[in-house]
Amino acid sequence: MTARRRALALAATAALMLTGCAGTAVSNNDAGSAGQGAKALVSVPGFDAGTKTITVGSMVPTSGIWAPAATNITGAEAYFHRATQPGGPLEGFTIKVKNVDTEYNPSVAVPLYNSLKNNVLMFTNVLGSSITSALLPQMKTDNILAVPASSDEKLISNPNLVPFGPFYATYHAAGLQYLAEKEGLKDATYCALLQDDDFGTQVENGFTFAAKELGLKTGAAVRYPSGLQDFTPQISKLKEAGCGVVDLGGAGATIQNAAVRAVQLNFDARWLAGNTAYNASLATGPAADYIKQNARFVVTGTEWGDASAEGQKMMEADIAAINPEAKPMANSYQTGYMAAVTTVAVLEKAVKAGDLSREKLLDVAKSLGTVDDMGLAGGAFNYGQNLNERTSGNTVSIFTVDGSAKTGLKLLEYGFQSEVAQKYNTSVLSK
Repeated sequence: MTARRRALALAATAALMLTGCAGTAVSNNDAGSAGQGAKALVSVPGFDAGTKTITVGSMVPTSGIWAPAATNITGAEAYFHRATQPGGPLEGFTIKVKNVDTEYNPSVAVPLYNSLKNNVLMFTNVLGSSITSALLPQMKTDNILAVPASSDEKLISNPNLVPFGPFYATYHAAGLQYLAEKEGLKDATYCALLQDDDFGTQVENGFTFAAKELGLKTGAAVRYPSGLQDFTPQISKLKEAGCGVVDLGGAGATIQNAAVRAVQLNFDARWLAGNTAYNASLATGPAADYIKQNARFVVTGTEWGDASAEGQKMMEADIAAINPEAKPMANSYQTGYMAAVTTVAVLEKAVKAGDLSREKLLDVAKSLGTVDDMGLAGGAFNYGQNLNERTSGNTVSIFTVDGSAKTGLKLLEYGFQSEVAQKYNTSVLSK
């Protein structure tokens, strides 16, 4: 174990010892669990005071190619189970998750949100920036709070949202520094393959910033429409530009579809992909050998089964407690788990104040303090005492694709701290 990983593990262990066996991740001045000494609570939409049952909404796509995303829900339920056990921050309460399948389509998500909003206290997991952005006007009208499972830097100070984790651009800025300095690719030509939407633009922002900071030679920045399967024109442009590194700003099966054409066109380059491009079939699906050899994935947290990372160990135990048959999966369990950690941080303070109204939840979210990620989500997220003080983490981990790994991702470096990524975050937060 490296000194860095030992330090992270010891810090996480100490935090758990201080907060009790239930492992609350909230850093604030409140003492005792939410169930002790709290004012009498009254029933509101999404909360039954008689049974102390809280119902939270979840908007995760669970059909078609998005079916594996259901592990987000399992991750959330795992932490909610921990939080409501004896000694937990919400001891004595029950938290139920009500999910609707958005199909990762804003036009589907909006009516589903309207069908759900009057039956939930808040939303714990809204997956995808496009979904969150489509729902925000209605959330504002409804005075409802949501934890978005996305890393859109434009949403960090929104009063109806409690985001967590690094920005999309932060992942990619850190990844470029890793490749340039740790893998000896300082002299390569760096290019980008970007989804033609706001997400792709955010990745490009990180790419452009990091390339300038590091003094890298840049080539083509090629766009493609979401859902594209045949990447022949895009790969041809990247090859013509002499690209030695390709930063991929894409989601879903993009890297597999692009890799198929890269093999056919004899395009050999190092690829950098973020957490949005992960899927469980990377090591066994299309162009798997090419991806294993050429791709690096930038994801927060560590690999499955890493007992030296206390947060990962705790999450795996919590998942097993509610679903002993759960299969290992990178990224999505921890996303749902951290969404639940963030949700509980809000609920705990609201319960202690004796008020679970929507207005109170929004008020709590404005001055939430610091929520520890326990080594799972890029560093502690500081929400400060007002919306303008919010700052995200910037610590990432680097993985390769490996069929011997339980999730298909094998750890290269845990907790890589990128000065360039930190500078990017500072530049965003200072605007």
